Amino acid sequence: MNKTMAVPAMAASKSINKNVNLVKKNPETWQIVAGPAGQYKYKLVDTNISGVFDGHGLVVGTAYTLSSYRDGNNIVVLGAGTASARGDLHIMNTPIDVGAAQEWTGDYMGQPAGYKIWLVPTGDINAGILTWHPNAFLFETSLAR
Repeated sequence: MNKTMAVPAMAASKSINKNVNLVKKNPETWQIVAGPAGQYKYKLVDTNISGVFDGHGLVVGTAYTLSSYRDGNNIVVLGAGTASARGDLHIMNTPIDVGAAQEWTGDYMGQPAGYKIWLVPTGDINAGILTWHPNAFLFETSLAR
């Protein structure tokens, strides 16, 4: 006899073992260019994201903030750290509520809603507001969802 199990309508949405690659992009064309890069391995449960970021080729001694870009100049800080003497960076974050996933235009038009994950110099953030210096940022190559 086959048994089926119904999933409750309010079950938590989960994603396990997913990752987002972060790369340097030309802000005029949004094409990937050579430079520092990293990867954020994350788990998303409802609107709470947690994970580990590892970056390489960053500016030695520079403080960076891993963030979820919302809109305008608003971000949600996921974690922060300082690039090592080798230009490496390791950030771990516990679950942080990043709010509802958003629909985006451009490369993401027509795709399911998700989260933009960026690595930005900490000096470009003041009270959760981002100062736009895209040449110093690492941008996602796909949305976190």
